[in-house]
Amino acid sequence: MGGHSLGHYPSYYPDEIRIESIDPASAAKGLEDGTLHAYIGPPPDFTGPVPGHVKPLRSLGSFVVLSFSEASLSFSSSDERCTVARAIMAELRDEKAAGFAFHPYPVTPYHADYVHHLDRVEAAMSAIGPVSGVSRSLRIRARGPVAEAIVRMRWQPGGDDANIVLEEVPLTQLTADAGASLDGAMGPPWVKEGWFQAHRLLSSAIAAAPPRAADETDESYGRLMRGEIRDLAEQVNLERRLVSSLSRNCERFVAGYTVAEEYANEVDPPGVENVAYDAQSGLNAPIFIRTVKLKDYPWNGSLRVGVNGQVASAWNPVGGFSDAGGRLIWSAVGDPAMVAFPFNASWIPNRIRFEVTAARGQSGGLAVPAEAVRPEPGTGMLKRVGIRTFASAKVVYEVLASPFLDGTEMEVTDLIYPFAFAYRWGSRTSAAERAHDPGLETELANLVDRLVGFRVLRVDRIVDTIAPGLDVARNMPVFEVYLRNVPGDEHQIAALAPPWSTVPWHLSALMEEAVLRGYAAFSKEEAERLQTAWMDLVRDPSLRAKLQDLTAEFERDGYRPDVLKDMVTAEDARRRWRALRIFAETNGHFLVTNGPYRLKQWTPVSVTLQAVREATYPLGFGTFDRYVNPPRAVIRGVTRNADQIVVQADAELTLKVERHYRTERQPLTRETSHGLFGLLVVSRYLLIGADGTVLVAEKMHWEDDGRFVIDLPKGLLPGPYTVVLAIFLDGNSLHLPATLLRFHAGERSPPG
Repeated sequence: MGGHSLGHYPSYYPDEIRIESIDPASAAKGLEDGTLHAYIGPPPDFTGPVPGHVKPLRSLGSFVVLSFSEASLSFSSSDERCTVARAIMAELRDEKAAGFAFHPYPVTPYHADYVHHLDRVEAAMSAIGPVSGVSRSLRIRARGPVAEAIVRMRWQPGGDDANIVLEEVPLTQLTADAGASLDGAMGPPWVKEGWFQAHRLLSSAIAAAPPRAADETDESYGRLMRGEIRDLAEQVNLERRLVSSLSRNCERFVAGYTVAEEYANEVDPPGVENVAYDAQSGLNAPIFIRTVKLKDYPWNGSLRVGVNGQVASAWNPVGGFSDAGGRLIWSAVGDPAMVAFPFNASWIPNRIRFEVTAARGQSGGLAVPAEAVRPEPGTGMLKRVGIRTFASAKVVYEVLASPFLDGTEMEVTDLIYPFAFAYRWGSRTSAAERAHDPGLETELANLVDRLVGFRVLRVDRIVDTIAPGLDVARNMPVFEVYLRNVPGDEHQIAALAPPWSTVPWHLSALMEEAVLRGYAAFSKEEAERLQTAWMDLVRDPSLRAKLQDLTAEFERDGYRPDVLKDMVTAEDARRRWRALRIFAETNGHFLVTNGPYRLKQWTPVSVTLQAVREATYPLGFGTFDRYVNPPRAVIRGVTRNADQIVVQADAELTLKVERHYRTERQPLTRETSHGLFGLLVVSRYLLIGADGTVLVAEKMHWEDDGRFVIDLPKGLLPGPYTVVLAIFLDGNSLHLPATLLRFHAGERSPPG
């Protein structure tokens, strides 16, 4: 590329990323003296105040949950539990423990659907009465440092026999088994929704609930999971009903949450800037790696990130990379089809483009072409769906393909194989002995419940001119995927089953054979059960030697899995195995991906990753810059007459001025922009009746003069109503200064 001025600079800003295991004291020193750029883990042990150049980044850390023992005779009725719970909540209302936020509701300001529950949150807060002293003599067992600090100051700490428990449930623990992180995916598309997390957190208490409450919970949850929803109002009502039913019998409910603080070093000039992070996973998210840049060498320097604790999990893309350090490494070397939206619950296209056609409310749904195929559980073999097969959504995907690190080209077979892999290994009816891992069962269940079939439409050949006289040609496979039971917005639907693989099919097949021969297991749990190695493609020399022999055997035989035998010739397979063998001999490991970074060096306490600066990588720096410092709307005025509500709003923007950032507020109009980007403005209002039912959930009408206008429905019955008003800028659905407006039908409010 020398001599050319490129319009596309492949990969992301840091030329190198060093990830090191660092304790909190060493992290504090590194952040203070500027030798460490960011730290992922518990708060660093600063000897004094946090230095001014060290920026705290706050995300949801854990839920603080109060629960009663099922075997307790003292609190056997829901009335007794609720009475004691209210007394405990009154004590916690003014709790100032570091990192704790009192919030007696399971959906928090860190959830995008918080606006759907705003009036319920306010009611839950208001229901907490004055401190009664009833709870002073209670013995409460604590789990987690924040819970321990709270109990130690207010109650008698209880032992294992205590009937009441106050515990922290880390968000990472709550969602860890929501779905396998297969091939770059990060769990199911709805994993960040408040209602989904509330169900995972509180559903264990439903077993003790009256049958009616349990049935209501199951029905609401099932309909949300299957997307059986006519419109937004019905969806919001289901979410509210689900959350209400989960804590109705006071067996287990949320008392608050903790805020995790991670830190980035912004000192001039050796610090970093352009830092995007996720509201629920903080810095340990793909968006961080794809935006952060050094101030002194924006696209040429070495980014140094500290992680608390050693990277102990095995390095394999199926059941590995499961601890904090492993997740960060995989965020860089792996490349998901879609990236989690950092400040809402949806998804950002990364290596795909898509178009969704949904059949909501249509009788019969969408007809699926008879030649579409679907894997067979247990074998993964592709079977035609046949005639008279219907789906509720069709997604057409364009895949941004690029070569793998061993030099092999991404082909259609690489995109098909993950489907077959999941159906084979996630099924308990696998044809081959050992061809099953319980860790993949959730992933398979999600696919079986939703994937109707898929077919390859074509492979387009596209040419990108990245500089005068410098063209890059690449293939772009186009897939058609048919789905049923599709909840969520279009981006969540597209994230259900995208045709994508961040590793080549031959590496997946190699790992499969290693498991079948008893060399290793994909997951830690299965490795322990079988008393074998947890598969590590990099750091296990014994396994590496076996894989080298296996690769040579497959190269000699031209091996390809049964599902690919009609699509891959023996000679094509030999070329793939030869490329993988040479890569492993040259690099000393088998971790072949097509991500933006490659593994360069590693020790027991550090990892060095190198940027892929090859023109064939389709994405480059600046791709995700608009997700840094998200704008937010501030509602500054609300007026109502008999049949209309008018809302006026400002935009709060963080703008870069030279090498620093400043926040400014300006009226929100159609001309308002966020730096170089125009604002995406979405408004919403909920009209709620006296019984708590959401009657209307719609967008406001944005007038040319900047006002947001709501025309209230005609013929509202006399009585009290609540209106929730919210405006989202660039998808930012978090920490909204949403407004509640209450009125009685027929009354005119004074000017606001």
